[in-house]
Amino acid sequence: MTVKSVACIVVNYRSPYEMLRQCLESVATSADVDCNIILVDNCSGDDVIDRLQAGMPGVNVIALGDNAGFAAAVNLGMTAVKEKFVLFLNPDAVLTDTALSLMVDALEAAGDSCAGVAPKMMSSVNESVIDAIGTVMPPDGASFNRGIGQCDLGQYDRQEEVFGTCFGATLLRAKLFQPDRVGPLYEGYFLYFEDSDWCMRARSQGYRFLTAPDSLVYHLHSGITRYESLSFKYRLIELNTLKIVVRTFESPLRAAKIVFARCVRLLARTFIRRKFIHENLSSILSFVKAMPGLLRERRALKRRRVASDREIFEFAAGEYAFFDTVNYQPERFLDSLISSFQHLWDLNQDPTTRQILNNLQNLRDKYPAGANVTIDESMLEQLAGDSDCVRNFLRQHIATNQIGPFD
Repeated sequence: MTVKSVACIVVNYRSPYEMLRQCLESVATSADVDCNIILVDNCSGDDVIDRLQAGMPGVNVIALGDNAGFAAAVNLGMTAVKEKFVLFLNPDAVLTDTALSLMVDALEAAGDSCAGVAPKMMSSVNESVIDAIGTVMPPDGASFNRGIGQCDLGQYDRQEEVFGTCFGATLLRAKLFQPDRVGPLYEGYFLYFEDSDWCMRARSQGYRFLTAPDSLVYHLHSGITRYESLSFKYRLIELNTLKIVVRTFESPLRAAKIVFARCVRLLARTFIRRKFIHENLSSILSFVKAMPGLLRERRALKRRRVASDREIFEFAAGEYAFFDTVNYQPERFLDSLISSFQHLWDLNQDPTTRQILNNLQNLRDKYPAGANVTIDESMLEQLAGDSDCVRNFLRQHIATNQIGPFD
């Protein structure tokens, strides 16, 4: 069997030693793959890198003198990549044994028009719950992980074309990071949405992305940044959403409407709700200062566009996020289950799937929040089938909506 050769870039900032070790070891021990591991450390200021180098001397460490952010760290790491394919992996992600090999096979088979493949990323703390299988870019610019918060029922187990990939775990064609192709990551984002921006550029230039559903990766969602303050993350998400819309959206009118609506919302939170006052005003001010550069970049990107946003937005149809990004837990359990079974029905057209979907929809329509209904084991069987994840979601739905206990 031919051993596949790829590069892997992991950007580190104060990751716990054990977390980072498990991540890197999962890459180093991947079946049938010889991987050039490049660890870019964003000036963590601890002894974790020294400890890792002692145990894993083959890892190529690039140490930065300050925290340059994710995009700048990746771009620096790319200068050390000589391989055809590059794996991006977050320190809070762990590959299963064959995950990388399967991703390589999928990208090889897809041809040069495919920029990258998305593995099935599963939550490492919520059993059988999806974290991502590709990404979604809806018309409002608020991108999210496809499938996030859903029970894995096999509804995404067919290889499909998707908007883009989550750079927490993805395999990409290294040559596309050259300036005359899609280009490097945009360093105007310190953190968040670098992947969505890059995928928007790739998509607009006619490249596509595919899922690799047999390739499994376990991910602790926001395993590092969850310990940052909520205000820190909130400001970056709001600011970067404005930036990505202005930089990459095709229609000036759509971009203007989104910017206006989001800025009005930020001002309302500031002066009416009195929440995140500094962050709201800081986001707007930073955005205004960045506008001249964003508009120049927009014009440059537009000259290379061959695909419309309408084609890109179509991949968002029927996709929703079912995840609480503050508490890092699945949410909207009944809606999540209905969406999961709808996707499964679209895939398999199985009468049992259709019956469960109907039962779930009837439950939602018949018993609004606050109703008192008892669900016995026979009804639970009709609603959940043999999935423990579905049973757990139903119990959590009843607990959070006060619609009665199980018998």
